Amino acid sequence: MDDILKELTLSIDGDGLEQQVRALIQLLQQSTGLESAYFTRIDLNKGVQQIVYSLNTGQLKLNEGLTVDWNDTLCKRALEQQQFVTSDVGACWGDSAAAAELGISTYVSAPVCLSDGQLYGTVCAASTEKTAVSAGSATLLQLISRLIAMQVEREQLLQQLAQENRQFRDVALTDPLTGLGNRRALEKELQRMLANVQRNGSIVFVAYIDLDDFKRINDQYGHDAGDRFLLAISARLQHDRREGDFISRIGGDEFVIFGLLTGSDVSYAAQKLREQIFNSTRGNFDIADTVLQYPGASVGLVVAAPGEKMSDILKRADSEMYLQKKQRSARR
Repeated sequence: MDDILKELTLSIDGDGLEQQVRALIQLLQQSTGLESAYFTRIDLNKGVQQIVYSLNTGQLKLNEGLTVDWNDTLCKRALEQQQFVTSDVGACWGDSAAAAELGISTYVSAPVCLSDGQLYGTVCAASTEKTAVSAGSATLLQLISRLIAMQVEREQLLQQLAQENRQFRDVALTDPLTGLGNRRALEKELQRMLANVQRNGSIVFVAYIDLDDFKRINDQYGHDAGDRFLLAISARLQHDRREGDFISRIGGDEFVIFGLLTGSDVSYAAQKLREQIFNSTRGNFDIADTVLQYPGASVGLVVAAPGEKMSDILKRADSEMYLQKKQRSARR
C-alpha cells in the first residue's frame, strides 16, 4: 500500500496531462494485475470510443488510437448497468462482439466525468485471464477516474487561459479598427528589429505617414466615411508592403511603417521607398456612396543610424513627415 500511495503522489505531481494519465493507468495495471490498462475518450455525437493512452503487458493488446463503436463497448454496458468490475465478461456481456474477438475475460472500468456531469471518457483495465479484482483495486479505480477528471479540467482551464492570454495580447497590440499593430506593437517590434540589426549590420528605415485633411473628410462625409477611408488606406499599405515590413496605426490618421532597407545606394533606395509608400496613399477610394480622390499623405522616411535609440528614430521620422507636409502645403 505504501508503494501505491507513493506512485499516486508522483502521478498527481506530474507536469502534463499525458504524463499524469500514463502514470495513473500504470498504477491501475500494477494494482489489478490485469494485462492492459487504458484511458479512452468518448465522442457521443459520433458514437465512437477511442483509446488515447494504454499500457499492455501481456497477450491482450489494446493499442492507442484504436477506435470502436461506442454501442458495442463494455464501457457503455458497465456504465448503463453500474457494474464496473467483472471476472466473466462472456457470461455478463456475451453480446459484445469486440470483447469476444479480443477474448476479454476480466474487465474493470470507471467513467471519467467532468464537474458538469459530462461523460468525457473512461479508465479501464482488462485481461484474457479470469482474475479476481480486490475491493481495494476497485476503490483505487474510482479514485483514479476522479483524478483524471480533475487533471482534464485543469488542462482545459490552462488551455482556456492560454487562449484568453493570446487574445488579450492580440487586443493589446492591435488597432481595433484596421487590425494593424498599434503603438505598443510598433515599439515592441521596432525595438526587436533594431537589436537584431546591431548584430548583423542591416539598415532599418522608418516611415511616418500622416493623412492630410483627414479632419475635413470626417467633417464633410461623416465619421463612417472616415473609418472607411482609414480601412482603405490600411488595405493599400498592406497590399503594397514588402515582405518583412511592419505597418502600424498609432493615431487617428497616423501610420508608421518600418523594415529593412536594401540596395547599395541607401539614399536612392530610401527616396524610392518613400515615393512608393506615398503612391500607396493616393488615388481613388470608395467611402460609403462617394469615391474620394485623395492626393496622397505626407510621408517622412528616415534611415536609422547605427546604435540610434528607437525614440530618436521615431522623432526624426515625425519631423521629416512635418517637413514634407510643409513643403506640400507651400506648393498648393
